[in-house]
Amino acid sequence: MPELEALALAGGMAAVVGIVGAFLTIRLAQRSVAWATLIAPLVVVASLAAGIWVTARAMFLSPHDLALVAWLLVASIPIALACGFVVSRAVRKIDRQVLVAAAERDREQSLAKTRTQMVTWASHDLKSPLAGIRVMAEALEDGVAPDPDAYHQRIRSESDRMAAMVDDLLEMSRLQEAPSPGSLERLNLVEIARDVVAAQSPVAAERGVSFAVETPHSVVIEADSARLSRALTNVVRNAVLYTQHGSRIAVNVSAPTSDGGSASQAKVDVTDGCQGLSDEDLARMFEPGWRGSVARTPGSASGTGVGLTMARAIAQEAGGDVSVRRASAGTGCVVTLVLPTADSH
Repeated sequence: MPELEALALAGGMAAVVGIVGAFLTIRLAQRSVAWATLIAPLVVVASLAAGIWVTARAMFLSPHDLALVAWLLVASIPIALACGFVVSRAVRKIDRQVLVAAAERDREQSLAKTRTQMVTWASHDLKSPLAGIRVMAEALEDGVAPDPDAYHQRIRSESDRMAAMVDDLLEMSRLQEAPSPGSLERLNLVEIARDVVAAQSPVAAERGVSFAVETPHSVVIEADSARLSRALTNVVRNAVLYTQHGSRIAVNVSAPTSDGGSASQAKVDVTDGCQGLSDEDLARMFEPGWRGSVARTPGSASGTGVGLTMARAIAQEAGGDVSVRRASAGTGCVVTLVLPTADSH
């Protein structure tokens, strides 16, 4: 029957053009999804137009009727393409919105999980010093403390440690909720590094640890002074806590170097003597709450385990980063704080 032949011819031609176009569109999508999304409506319209045109030619229409079919295709194809492109862009926009919503949902779930973990860690970490303070306070009240002055000093020390832990948790919460670079100002990274080392030197001396500082004369960066000091303090303090007795911590400030693009970066390398870490330890060093030591006894200098996490978050706020690697000698690790210089902003 002529009608069936025409249908078969139209369907076959449309199928051939559609399959070829679909293959090319899929190949294009591997390089550019945006272009593939724009080309897809063209493939649909081209397959339909090819089926109609080939069928019209095969039906031996008069030149007038064949020209009329051609004009109908010319008139309808642009409209069909325009509708297809509009729908395609709308679908892409909705898809992006869905992806953004999914990413935000994942971020919120991750933050909620982190908050839960931090509350658990904080409860555990604060329980020990609180118990110690209670015991010492009761001993002072009962008049059975062997050395009241020492007990008062230990209570003060434990209170200060708990206050620092609470400050860390509050700062970590702020960094997770609403990160911002803070109040930027031109700073000399060398002076900040030396001030941090000087502040940590008494604690290091008590643990039998010394510092070796190597810096250029000046490295100017743009950052928030208080936050940068806190980030670098966390890195240096972490090195002090986990460096073996009698070892040395090397703090090296490097002059700006190009990162391969137009940005210029300065860095601070803090090399400790922690006797090396496993691959698992290195991978987990920036996890909130993770610590290499599980000791949480009163009087311990350990914090909440968010020091390096905070340091990385603060550095990333300023356009830099914090990374860790094994020391070349294999007896410690190197924590590197990278920051853009003032000229690169």
